[in-house]
Amino acid sequence: MILSSRVATSLKQLSGSCWHGSVLTLTPTRTRVLAQDDGKAASLFPHVLQKHNPCRPFSTSSRTGDTASTTSPKYSIAIARHVPKTFPDAISKFATLSSDDGIDLKNSMRQHEKYLDGLRKFVPTLCLPSIDDLPDSLFVEDTVVAIGNRAVITNPGHPSRRGEVDSIRQFLAEQLGMNVTDMRDYSHGQAYCDGGDVLYTSRHLFVGLSERTNIEAVKVLQDALEIDAIPVRFEGNALHLKSVVTHVDSTTLLAPDGSLGDDILSTMEAKERGYSDIVRLPNMLACNVVSVNGGILAQDVGCHKSKAILEEVALERGLDIEFVTCSEVAKADGALTCLSVLLNI
Repeated sequence: MILSSRVATSLKQLSGSCWHGSVLTLTPTRTRVLAQDDGKAASLFPHVLQKHNPCRPFSTSSRTGDTASTTSPKYSIAIARHVPKTFPDAISKFATLSSDDGIDLKNSMRQHEKYLDGLRKFVPTLCLPSIDDLPDSLFVEDTVVAIGNRAVITNPGHPSRRGEVDSIRQFLAEQLGMNVTDMRDYSHGQAYCDGGDVLYTSRHLFVGLSERTNIEAVKVLQDALEIDAIPVRFEGNALHLKSVVTHVDSTTLLAPDGSLGDDILSTMEAKERGYSDIVRLPNMLACNVVSVNGGILAQDVGCHKSKAILEEVALERGLDIEFVTCSEVAKADGALTCLSVLLNI
């Protein structure tokens, strides 16, 4: 996949004259280009160069509605953020930790690098600097919801996370030239949303109403992104909507076995809205996948049945699948989608 000219121009401005469509990592003081010649870019980051791209092309459409289609947006770039040194202090509601099984910072960093390696097989990925005084800041998904050139900067539901959004707003508006709406400017600052509660399947925008996301946020998202937003109320052992349900393509959803999956799918009216393939997995964490550009980035959670089902789903649809381990992130109620924002600009 070739980067859009606007994204390539923005990244070239960030990295100087040495940009060749390679993998970039931003540091607080400079931008470092990991592959500085076209030969290395081809070997280290083949999906940037079209001749090495094994992904099946997906058509991009701004049309939203109930017409079933298996097409998905072709994402031009993913945004991630490095693990902060304070990550062991990240907030957690559902992961009960003892002093012996708390978050291992070094292992977190190793797993995050593997995650980035896996993601880069499907989409060019830019990793922003860590924010060490904000332990949850690697969960960049929660700070923004974007469709096309429109982005909504969220107002995270937990007060400790609200300092994460300003740098994202600045980057998207100033470096990528996106049309940015700041949720904090609406509903007297009382609209709250974590991006992990927002599932965009290319046909529908589902918004989970959780402890972190409220109904006021649904209207802000709907107006700013110019798409009908469907509220999904749920209760249970899950932090976000995408802790339970994600999509493989625009007619295929993943959800866990059991009553929580049943209830959410029913509230979503998934079958009625044209999701003809609903795949149930025995492990809920395995239901959180990143679907991007003809590939699936999935979690190896140690559940052989879930892994086998996901491999079969990918094979039936002609999709590539890559498994990574994010056990440290799971200790902070995190999952794969939490760690990046996909942009189709």
